[in-house]
Amino acid sequence: MNVPNNLVRCLTFTSGTNVFVVGDIHGCYSILFKELDKLGFNFQKDILISVGDLIDRGDENLECITLLDYPWFHMIRGNHEEMCILGRTDKSIRDMHSRNGGEWFYNLSEHQQQQIAQKFSELPVLIEINTGIKKIGFVHADVEINDWELLKQDIQKGNYSIPGVTSAYKNALWGRGRLRNYSYQYDVVTKIDEIYLGHTIVREPVQIDNCFYIDVGSFYTKKLFIKKVS
Repeated sequence: MNVPNNLVRCLTFTSGTNVFVVGDIHGCYSILFKELDKLGFNFQKDILISVGDLIDRGDENLECITLLDYPWFHMIRGNHEEMCILGRTDKSIRDMHSRNGGEWFYNLSEHQQQQIAQKFSELPVLIEINTGIKKIGFVHADVEINDWELLKQDIQKGNYSIPGVTSAYKNALWGRGRLRNYSYQYDVVTKIDEIYLGHTIVREPVQIDNCFYIDVGSFYTKKLFIKKVS
């Protein structure tokens, strides 16, 4: 299996940089900029990290994709970006994607689809930042492994297939276990201070162990949760 080498990305910023995190944007470009304006976000000095699902459902998808070209914007891959990558060659993924807000993508030219899928394939599945005071992680959907360093190692293996075992890669994009099916297998994730996730819509941000779920349903609620993390 050919595993991309960009699945885990560790970022460092200059001292004093304000780093913010935003939940699933889902094509709501205008709402994002309204919220950043309220916060007084400085586009020359501040950094915004997205927990994935930049596109679909909202109608400003192409505008949202332009965010990838800005130096102040960083993001991890969500399951909706993954569907853009896979749906071009997998009919079942394409059908699921279309049912979940992805129709716009398949209405584009083949060339546009290819360009967008290429951009998304270059996104990491996990981002880590070290502020000097604390270490913060960003994963789209779920974390089942309670050791951050082991999680990173497993994600680097890609979406492997072993009967009865879900890869950390797949769980990071699609899982909901810690939030919806909490059990003895979950605990504080060691070797990391905080982890921010999206994917599952919550009425208000929810903390479970040291994991923070921040997808407040942008397209449906016309709200985005943005928080300064360092």
